[in-house]
Amino acid sequence: MWGQDKMKLVKTDSGGSDFGLIGRGIEILGEITFNNQLNVEGKVKGKLVSENGTLNVGETGIVEAEVEVGVCVIHGTINGDLRAKTRVEIRRSGKVYGDVITPILLVEEGAVFNGNIKMDKQTDARKLGEYGQTEEDEAQRKLKKA
Repeated sequence: MWGQDKMKLVKTDSGGSDFGLIGRGIEILGEITFNNQLNVEGKVKGKLVSENGTLNVGETGIVEAEVEVGVCVIHGTINGDLRAKTRVEIRRSGKVYGDVITPILLVEEGAVFNGNIKMDKQTDARKLGEYGQTEEDEAQRKLKKA
């Protein structure tokens, strides 16, 4: 029934990237599969899956689901386990209640994280620059060395 319904956002042959939006006041139950980017401002219950895509949970977004994505940026709430291939960012308004598996975890001051974290061993082998280090960060690092 509701728990078995699927909503799929797929990339078209037009060469453009897919972009999904679940707006305020919208509630989706079931499994959502997407390729590039999904913004959640409403409520999702079930499962969210993307091989390499980015899930953005807005401040009004509530995700009560198992999440498997490339990148996850949280300004709202996630209730459930989260696996991200690249990184997880919990911003100051974000709340995560569940276990997280990711090579990189960013938790801003004021954010809430209640769960366990498992960081895979690939993190040690990667260079900071591969994770979107800014030129300003690099300049500050060089100044500290001097």
